[in-house]
Amino acid sequence: MALKRKAVAKASAGLFKRSRGKVTEEIDVQEAVQEENQPEEDDEEEEKLKQQEAQTTSARKKELKAMGAADLKELVVRKGLEPGNKANMIEVMLNHEAEARAAQREHEAKMRMVVIQKKEELEAMSASELKDLCSAKGITGVLSKSVRVGKLLQLWQQEDGVNKGLAQMAWAKREGELAVMGKAALRKLCEQRGVEAVVKEVMVERLLRYEVEAGLFARPVTEHEAKEEAPRTTNKGDVVEALLASEASRKKEVELKKQQEEAAANKRRKLEEMSLQELKKALSMLKKDDMVEALFQVGIQEEKMAARKAELNAMGKDELKQLLFRKGLETTGSKHAQAEAILAHEAKSREELKAYGAKVEQFLVKRRQELEAKTAAELKDICVNKGLKVGGGKEDCVQRLLEEARRDGDVDKALAMLARANRREELLTMESADLKKLCDQASVDATVKEVMVERLLTHEAEHGTTAKVVVESSRKRK
Repeated sequence: MALKRKAVAKASAGLFKRSRGKVTEEIDVQEAVQEENQPEEDDEEEEKLKQQEAQTTSARKKELKAMGAADLKELVVRKGLEPGNKANMIEVMLNHEAEARAAQREHEAKMRMVVIQKKEELEAMSASELKDLCSAKGITGVLSKSVRVGKLLQLWQQEDGVNKGLAQMAWAKREGELAVMGKAALRKLCEQRGVEAVVKEVMVERLLRYEVEAGLFARPVTEHEAKEEAPRTTNKGDVVEALLASEASRKKEVELKKQQEEAAANKRRKLEEMSLQELKKALSMLKKDDMVEALFQVGIQEEKMAARKAELNAMGKDELKQLLFRKGLETTGSKHAQAEAILAHEAKSREELKAYGAKVEQFLVKRRQELEAKTAAELKDICVNKGLKVGGGKEDCVQRLLEEARRDGDVDKALAMLARANRREELLTMESADLKKLCDQASVDATVKEVMVERLLTHEAEHGTTAKVVVESSRKRK
């Protein structure tokens, strides 16, 4: 830095003499301003500084050599340095004092830079702005612009403006150093400093996004208990036809499933509309054939489970592993354990689907109540907006709208939103440490770089270590 080297050299020349007393950090404002206007002769000043440093080192070396070994050792230890033989201790002391002089020169150069920046800031203001500022600071009278600037500078210095400017300079430099660091390095630094690197709300939102993408709030998928065939190897020309056929088959299955669900929903609705006495009467009227049919269905389900178990046990280990992989399950363990894991997963899926079906019915009951509270004209308008028929009475419109809600996915969307809201509340009640574990398990980035930088800067400022860290990082780069 080639900033007012002449003044810096003068300050450094008397550093050793002043080291025994208290070194003041005040800078004469007028001196700094005058130096700003002096022509700089960088090469000449640099050479003078080197000569002066060499003279200072030579003189100090003679002083240290003249000291007794015991006194020299005491001085070295007092400076927090490692003692050794006399020649080594002299070298260590000379290096230590040279570094101290260089640090002092750099510090004084920064102080002058702060003064000059403040002066330029004031000089950039208009005459009226300077006058208003002077009035606010209690500076009155008919004064020229340069006089106002000088008085404001002096007042700014008295209000500890130099040290505040140095702190801002150190903050800006440290912020730049932290900004270029990667997230992993910043997180490690936060851990070392005891600074919280994450924001709870950010972790919650990112975990929710991960769970949404993983399909955790989507409608459960039914498990096909029939044998799952691996994709067959086909010629390139047959791939498109195979995909089209598969998509057509899938659509038929989806449509059939919806029809079955609608029929079951209608049956459940009729049962829910019955009174307790009507339900008891219906149960008492069950015929023997009905009871036989119910038991028969239970037996059929048990036979299906046994057949599925036998099917899994008959599979090869590689085939089981592929099936486990497609279901997102662990592929380790014995063949028996793998088969049991698949059966447990499918049983869980059936329970989830059953629970989801109950939620669908609850939603539809609530939706029915909302629709029935509307007038016939309002219901017809809704039907028109959805492209549905408007014939029939109020009950017909309600039924059409409920069926449409099931078909177009409104029910699934509403349930997904409700599930996400409940999950958000659950995550928000968790401790940050537990949320971080969930993020790590899901490989979710829980950090925000700007937050880590800001918190590290605040921590270092509160502990008075910002300037120290900046100096240490500068030394490492050298």
